[in-house]
Amino acid sequence: MLLRYFDLLRDNPGAWLWLMFAGSAGIVSAVAVHEAAHAWSALQLGDTTAKRQGRVTLDPRKHLDPAGSLLFLIAGFGWGKPTPVNPANFRGDMRTGMGLVSIAGPVSNLLAALVLALPIRVGLVTWQWPFLLAGVPRSPAEGIGDLLSYAILFNVVLAIFNLVPLVPLDGFKAVVAVLPRPLGASFERIERFGPIPLFLLLLLDVLTPVSILSGLLAPIANAVARVIVGHPIL
Repeated sequence: MLLRYFDLLRDNPGAWLWLMFAGSAGIVSAVAVHEAAHAWSALQLGDTTAKRQGRVTLDPRKHLDPAGSLLFLIAGFGWGKPTPVNPANFRGDMRTGMGLVSIAGPVSNLLAALVLALPIRVGLVTWQWPFLLAGVPRSPAEGIGDLLSYAILFNVVLAIFNLVPLVPLDGFKAVVAVLPRPLGASFERIERFGPIPLFLLLLLDVLTPVSILSGLLAPIANAVARVIVGHPIL
């Protein structure tokens, strides 16, 4: 975001500051909800690892990673502090447990977006298009609309992005859990490549005109957003 809208800092500093504030608030809320859901779901399955580190909380200070947060602001994507999980502590099947803990993050983001969209759906505030750069809000209602819109945007995007079945995203463990065990074990071998396939796709999106990842995910995120808030978001 910082690089994309750097010219705005020169032309309209107030609008740029508001963009950074509203965007940062949306990112922080989405990451906190996502990681807290991982920690809470692991606790429900019997693993207290995250709880002992104070991660079963919506306090964003417990979940933000400095480098990942900075990258969110600069490039529009990043990461939170990974939630520690020990599947050996789960009650029941470890693979199923990891699948449930993994999917809890994206599901929590979609539920958060649904709740945040309620004031817009019932007409209490107006939907404000993220990154439209209309300037500093002219009224409290417009400011609240901005904040809700950015929070909905990042919750939906974080959910859809994390459902991609590549390491280290949540979709990878979720797919391993739902596949038949022999097929799941074969798919799990992709893990030995680590995050390299994901990083290559991200680099293609950022550095070249070939937008494989965003080309696939943007329509899905827009379709989900239409259901949640009645508007596309990208």
